[in-house]
Amino acid sequence: MYQLLFMYKPCSNPLMKRCLFFSTAFFLCFSAWAQPKRNLSLGPMVGLNVSTITGDAYGTASTKTGLAAGIFFNYSIKQTFGVSGQLLYSQLGANVSSGQLSRKFKLDYFQIPLFATFYFGQGLGAGTIRPKLFLGPYVGFLLSAKDQDGNPIRTPQGNASAINPLDFGVNLGGGLNYALKNQSWINIDVRYGLGILDIGSGTGELRNGAFSVMTGISFPLGNYDERTRRIKP
Repeated sequence: MYQLLFMYKPCSNPLMKRCLFFSTAFFLCFSAWAQPKRNLSLGPMVGLNVSTITGDAYGTASTKTGLAAGIFFNYSIKQTFGVSGQLLYSQLGANVSSGQLSRKFKLDYFQIPLFATFYFGQGLGAGTIRPKLFLGPYVGFLLSAKDQDGNPIRTPQGNASAINPLDFGVNLGGGLNYALKNQSWINIDVRYGLGILDIGSGTGELRNGAFSVMTGISFPLGNYDERTRRIKP
C-alpha cells in the first residue's frame, strides 16, 4: 500500500489537503472514544457498484456496473459503536453519450474508506441479527481510466488524461450483521458514495457517484487491551 501512495506527488491542492486532514481527524476522533478493551476483526468483502459521473463535460452520463472487492478491518469500541477501515479495488465510471456517439468510461480505483458505525439490537451469540448505520469519508487513487476499447480517456485536445489521479468523497449507508459461531459475522452493506472532489482534468467539473451492495465475513482477531497494548485471544 505504501508503494502505491508514494507513486503520487505531494498534493498542492488546498482542497485535497483539507480532505485528507478531515479523513485523518475523523478516524482519530472516533478512535479516541474508547474503553479499556476493544474487539478487533478482519475479513474479505466483495460487492457490486452501480456508478455514474455527474457533470456534462463529455455529454449525458448513465449508470454502469462494476466490481468492488477487498478487505475490511473492524474496531469495536462499544457493543453499539465501532470504527472501521477498508482497502478496496473499485470499478467506477459511467456510460456517456453525446449525440449519436456513446462511450464507456471505465475508472478503476484503489479506495480507502473509513467509517463510524452505529449498531442496533442486543446479543452477540450465533444467529443474532444486528442492523447498523454508518458514514465516513473515503479517498481514492486512480489505477486506470479507459474506454470500452481499452484506450486511455484523454481531454478533447488529446494531450493529457481527462481524469485526475485523486478522488475524495463521503459514504453513507446501512446494513445487517448476522452472527455465526466463534464470533464470526456475515456483513451485508448498502451504501451510496458521493464524490466531493472534482475528478475532471481541465475538462469541466466531473464527480463520481456510486450505489454499492457489499457482503463480507469478519473473523475475530481478539481483544486489544489498551493498558498492556497487546491483542489477547
